[in-house]
Amino acid sequence: MINSYGLNGMGSEAIELFNKIPSKLIMEETYVCVLNACSHSRLVEQAQKIFSNIKNKTENICTTMVDCFSRSSLFEEAENIIKIYESNHSPSPSMLMSLLSGARNAKNSQLAEKIFNRIEKHFPQIQDRIISASILLANVYASTGQMGKSSNIKRKLIQANLKKPSGLSYTEVNNKIYMFRAHDSSHPRSREIYNEIEKISKELTLYGHKYDSSCIIRPLNENESVESVLCGHSERLAIAWNFVANPNISRIQITKNLRVCDDCHESTKLIALIRQCEIIVRDASRIHHFHKNGKCSCNDYF
Repeated sequence: MINSYGLNGMGSEAIELFNKIPSKLIMEETYVCVLNACSHSRLVEQAQKIFSNIKNKTENICTTMVDCFSRSSLFEEAENIIKIYESNHSPSPSMLMSLLSGARNAKNSQLAEKIFNRIEKHFPQIQDRIISASILLANVYASTGQMGKSSNIKRKLIQANLKKPSGLSYTEVNNKIYMFRAHDSSHPRSREIYNEIEKISKELTLYGHKYDSSCIIRPLNENESVESVLCGHSERLAIAWNFVANPNISRIQITKNLRVCDDCHESTKLIALIRQCEIIVRDASRIHHFHKNGKCSCNDYF
């Protein structure tokens, strides 16, 4: 229950429930869940208080606290936890990845480079980590206008035959589960789906939405635009299919294997407002409940 509160951005409720648990029943997982809840709700002071009272600060617990500091751009505090942990343990890939994610969110390319180099140095054989770290660094470069560096990372991944996981979105429509990949055209009603995407895109533009090119980490092909690339993300296809199948739908639910990009997040808030439809997306990070008033339960903190 504490974890569920955390994933839905209800950090205060998570802490309230945590405080009701007898101390003898609190396990490592309990601490991880409540600290994660604090992390997703920017309750840094509350997290620090809980963390300071933990006697056995395991790798998982420290990683969650690093994540909490990093999400609030408190990088000095996050690095201090890592420093203390590494004084008695081997470097933790999870802690470094949490710090790198924070650097990505803060668009701090200098810190991102430093952390990426540490990950590459300590964990060169862990391909999944290298791929994830490379994508995060490429995102930082793209968000700070360093497209050359971003493209170079993408090129190196291709040369090393390291592939980024495909974005997959699942949605239930009329009691059937559908899966979409980015730029998927395998659905039998694909033409209708892309027509709906074009319609939605026009609505977004009328509401003043500006497509965020920093969410694209590779050069555009000749037949592509920033709009066409971003509108082809898997969750956009899933949303469009829901509207095609049920034009008056009032709630859409989607599960995605990766973190939603900033542009998809902003777009989905507007879609929920324009179409007066609640949209719930469970991504790799948390649950996003996009309300009909154009706001998300995460308060743009993800």
